[in-house]
Amino acid sequence: MKNRYTPTAGSVYLFFFLYGMAVIILSQNSGHLQEHWNCSEGNVLMALSGIGIGKIIGPSFAGFLSDKVGRRFMVLTSLAMYIVFLLGVVVSPTWQVGFALAVWFGLANAVMDTGTYPTLMESFPATAGSANMLVKAAIAAGQFALPLIINALANAGGSWTIPFVGGAILLAIVFLVMLKVPFPDYKALAAEQKAAIEANAVASADSGATGARISLEGVALVLFGFTATAMFWLAQNSMPAIGQYLAGMSEDGGRGLISWYSIGSFAGVFITAALVAKKFRPVTFLVVNPVAAALAYLLMVLVQNATLYPVLAFVIGYFAAGGLFQLTVVVLAEFFPVRKGVVTSMIGLASGLAAFALPSVSGWLVDGAASKAAGYATVVWVGFGVCVASVMLGTFVLSRHRKVFARTHAAADAARLASASA
Repeated sequence: MKNRYTPTAGSVYLFFFLYGMAVIILSQNSGHLQEHWNCSEGNVLMALSGIGIGKIIGPSFAGFLSDKVGRRFMVLTSLAMYIVFLLGVVVSPTWQVGFALAVWFGLANAVMDTGTYPTLMESFPATAGSANMLVKAAIAAGQFALPLIINALANAGGSWTIPFVGGAILLAIVFLVMLKVPFPDYKALAAEQKAAIEANAVASADSGATGARISLEGVALVLFGFTATAMFWLAQNSMPAIGQYLAGMSEDGGRGLISWYSIGSFAGVFITAALVAKKFRPVTFLVVNPVAAALAYLLMVLVQNATLYPVLAFVIGYFAAGGLFQLTVVVLAEFFPVRKGVVTSMIGLASGLAAFALPSVSGWLVDGAASKAAGYATVVWVGFGVCVASVMLGTFVLSRHRKVFARTHAAADAARLASASA
């Protein structure tokens, strides 16, 4: 039977596609913005830093609002905020105004996340993991498309403002669509899921099943959100330099590692989404993926070989950036179905803190080292360390998942055994 929320999900994915463009539109137009604001490249970078500040502030209220006023309101609000951002940049007179708009963008990101992720999980409760995994692909597609659009406009002599205005128009169209499409009854669905968890705990009391607790699963998964972001952030931002200084690759060769990383990320999204759709539990990947990423980071520092590095970049992209963050959101929502908006904002806050902290840590390690090679070797060890931390956190979460959902796990194991014997 056709899911009545398919048009809603399609609109959400289109929204994420446009978001993928919006999140890099300032950096892609740095030269034009320097002229527009009459400022230096450093000033543009300072303006960009406002996004991280907004992403840290936003989760403090966005999740609560989402669970109180509903998903549609949050999605519509974030669409309106992004439209203001895009048009505001076009008319902004200084980089300081650009900084304020970047903070606004970060706030909009938090509002969007707490409306869109829960909407996808509630639209497809049986395949929530796969539904959220495709978000990563939609964002990546937008980030791939925008540079092509900008280059085409530059070759045709078009104005740098066209992507901003065009993006605002497309977001306005999505806004109108979102006014019409149906949204799930999130309160009724949350009540059903909560009742199922409580019934599972009662029926499985003899096996040691217990209810989910914020102080246990909640804290562990928020910390996992931090380490999961750190795993892929270190790779996507330091990979070119790691290739150059550790494996002796050329500058072009180092940049080429990002291509392998991106290919791995795309492959990870679609293959993992297919596996989750085949009834592989999302929580399993919270252990498997960090183990594989840890091995890749370890080999990078122990076997500094230019031939091996593209393979390792692919592996890190697949297992660290192939939708692991989205699966973390799904698992946290499984434990706490009544507060999907709040738990999404908690994960978003952890991710924002990681994106804010890791640049400082990496820069300090590289600048303080005896050589660039020693500095980036330490960065790789940090990558290995956060992977190990992720494995430990993921293992704990998996063990708690087996207790909280003891009856569900037992039924799934029995079904697999029956299938194998048949």
